[in-house]
Amino acid sequence: MVGFAHVVLHLTLCQAAANLPASASIPVQIRLHFATNRLQPADQNFTIKRGEAMQHTVEFDAPRGTVRAVISAPSINCNAIDYWAFLSEQNRTIAETLVDGVPPEPHPLLMFGLAPQSFLYLNPTYVIFDKSTACNAQVGDPIPANFRVEDDDSSFYVWLNSDPDIDARGTVVVALQIATPTGEYHYIRLKVPFPHRWDGFAYSYTYNVKDDDVQWLAGQPVDTLLCPKMFMTSGG
Repeated sequence: MVGFAHVVLHLTLCQAAANLPASASIPVQIRLHFATNRLQPADQNFTIKRGEAMQHTVEFDAPRGTVRAVISAPSINCNAIDYWAFLSEQNRTIAETLVDGVPPEPHPLLMFGLAPQSFLYLNPTYVIFDKSTACNAQVGDPIPANFRVEDDDSSFYVWLNSDPDIDARGTVVVALQIATPTGEYHYIRLKVPFPHRWDGFAYSYTYNVKDDDVQWLAGQPVDTLLCPKMFMTSGG
């Protein structure tokens, strides 16, 4: 049985919407494409009142898994393309900004999973290090990278986007960065290949964090690449 996630989507309209009167109605379609033929594309259709604000919220349910989301307001040629991941029976909050005309096609690597409040409270983020960075060794300065992170009550979602500077380096080390109460950082290696091969759909990796994992960090050295065994599940 396929589990569903409840999605709260915060949409920011494109510039073309600013020229409409506040009373205008804007039809919006969200089409979800799935990685396999297990499910047919799913459509969500809404009508948004322009109003005085550029930000609007819509809600719907989506099956678990990874999808390519195509958002379109055809009457004003407002569009967006993104990749989303859903966990069964988990609320999901997503923010998207529509653009005028044809949107860029993203090529992200996705990471997501369940996590306790003790983990999310630490404001975890993600960094990239040179491939020469070894386990249990001091880390150097992170390489600038394009991460996007969204946390919900008991789950997290990460988009890691490649760029030419990173691609030119070959394989790099992806790490989870967690702050300590003293303003220092722990770094945990994530065994995901990056830059990743693009085969027409986002690759995704799932890992779950437990309270015991957060407590384990308290006794570990800072500014060091920690390499505990983490069970990660991948999918195309």
